[in-house]
Amino acid sequence: MAAPILLIGDGDLAEEVWRGLEALEADVVRLPHPTERELTAAFERGAVDRVVVVSRDDAFALRMALMVRDISDDTDLLVTIFDPTTAAAVESQLERCAVTSMADIVAPALAGPCLDESLGAVRMEGDTPVGVRTDGSEVHEQPVELPRRRRGEALLRALITPYDKSAALMFFGAIGLAIVLALETAGGVVVLGQSAIDSFYGSTKTLVTVDPNDKVQGGPGWFKVFISVSMLCALVFEAFFTAGLVNRLIDRRLTGLVGRRAVPRRDHVVVVGLGQVGLRLCLLLRRCGIGVVAIDDRELGENIGQAREAGLPVVVGRGADPSLLRRLSLRNACALAAVTDDDLENISIAMAARAVEPGVRVVLRAGDGRVANETRSLFRIGLVRDVHRIAAVLLAAQATGSPARRVVCRGDDAHLLHGDGRLEPAVIAASS
Repeated sequence: MAAPILLIGDGDLAEEVWRGLEALEADVVRLPHPTERELTAAFERGAVDRVVVVSRDDAFALRMALMVRDISDDTDLLVTIFDPTTAAAVESQLERCAVTSMADIVAPALAGPCLDESLGAVRMEGDTPVGVRTDGSEVHEQPVELPRRRRGEALLRALITPYDKSAALMFFGAIGLAIVLALETAGGVVVLGQSAIDSFYGSTKTLVTVDPNDKVQGGPGWFKVFISVSMLCALVFEAFFTAGLVNRLIDRRLTGLVGRRAVPRRDHVVVVGLGQVGLRLCLLLRRCGIGVVAIDDRELGENIGQAREAGLPVVVGRGADPSLLRRLSLRNACALAAVTDDDLENISIAMAARAVEPGVRVVLRAGDGRVANETRSLFRIGLVRDVHRIAAVLLAAQATGSPARRVVCRGDDAHLLHGDGRLEPAVIAASS
């Protein structure tokens, strides 16, 4: 009789892995939150084939892995750890230990339909995104055709239609000041007969309220009126620019006016929910060359700091807010991915997106198989991915020794993809 597999962890994902192992007819011993004594007792009852630690809490997973290795040096370990630094350290320090995470497994399956609804997954081959399509039992991989990147147009759109108000105030204030300076300089040259340098010098003094251009006093009356109006306009523009600048210096900025953190305005993906899955999805889409903006309802969310370091634009707000979706140019987006950890909230976000832009492609995360089924059967609001079931398919297979390393979705079902291109149907459907 084969030695049992020890499954450690609680929650929906651990429950799905347990079901997957049972479907594979594996002998499973489950310990949701074992103490060191309980874990030692499990090993003392007999040999353990492999230990699988499944948890969204990296600290718990790390503690369990260290406890297992302290009890047994030769038992294979499969651990889910999200943080890449911690994962790399665990894999290098603990022998016979494989590390993965639900986010790493499901992000390619979510990114695929964000780029093209016919893709079961997407992966990176160097700097080229490769789409995975399934046709019967065959797998086809080919480079993904992405919208042509127009850097100049993207920069112009980001400047002319900035997302946040402080950026708009600063930008249009600066533009207004530049126009006033140019008009006054040109007026000094044409009307007052000054040289370009003297006129520019006098106009600059007026603009920064140091001293007016003395030559204006001897000019015609209409020009005095023009200069007076321009000074009043400059006063307003200076107020705009100063207010925007002060706001951006004082407030915690999660978006930028230009650069990587500028909110894209066309051919982008709106990702709602910056949890573990959302962050991995954003990073993968950016690697694919697609503009992305994330929405999260918590300014101090668990992954906001990582997103900021990675240069991802993040907007704080509710993803189901139609006005926010309009401000993020949903009508020009490639897709919207609702990937919060609340299934009902994801449905609400998807319906709000459909109300704002009926033709937008919606990719919907589900973590409860029952909710995923009801979403498909009651209302076709988007392409549903049951992330717990998808991740469990691969974790259960790896726990029983399968060499599969990726999951590809075909329709509503998940399939294991082997290194030789062989496609293996999962023993549990993606939405059973």
